[in-house]
Amino acid sequence: MRKRNAAAAVATAFVLITGACGREEPASLPDPERTGVPIELEDSPTPSIDPDAETGFAGGTAALTVTGTVNGSETYPVLGSPALWVPPPGEFAMTWTGPGGRVFELGGVSFTAQQPTSPERVLAFTIRSFDGPLEFRSEDGGCLVTISPALPDRMGGTFLCTAIEATTVDGSQVSVAAQGTFSAE
Repeated sequence: MRKRNAAAAVATAFVLITGACGREEPASLPDPERTGVPIELEDSPTPSIDPDAETGFAGGTAALTVTGTVNGSETYPVLGSPALWVPPPGEFAMTWTGPGGRVFELGGVSFTAQQPTSPERVLAFTIRSFDGPLEFRSEDGGCLVTISPALPDRMGGTFLCTAIEATTVDGSQVSVAAQGTFSAE
């Protein structure tokens, strides 16, 4: 009789266990307040920009020419900070600087070939004018940017803006066409 009861208990436990194993229940994270155990989240699979990262770039330059309401040429002979580059598919934030606080910036999601500016691919630059510095920014498709090469240790390219605007000190709009080059090694 004992053997029959033990066998019945084992069979009942087996049925209960295998029945529970066959059901898929959604996984839930433990409550760190209740258990005192911190939750560990997996790292994002997308590379992100690390402001302290070493790019390996020794230098770089950018240059542009503007025509329209303001005419002139500017050079940005120093690769500034940030100078962060992750080849596609990655992210980047590149800055070139010139005298008087002038900057040329390009950043967002890295790419190859030609792409229009967008919220994910932003081009911005500062130029000198008689009224002080003018800051131009394109994230609306108004500029075409070509990146080639797009290598881990070297990047560069060209850009062309048919109409890009800035606001002067007195609040009026200045519109120019702009084209130029950039590189970093």
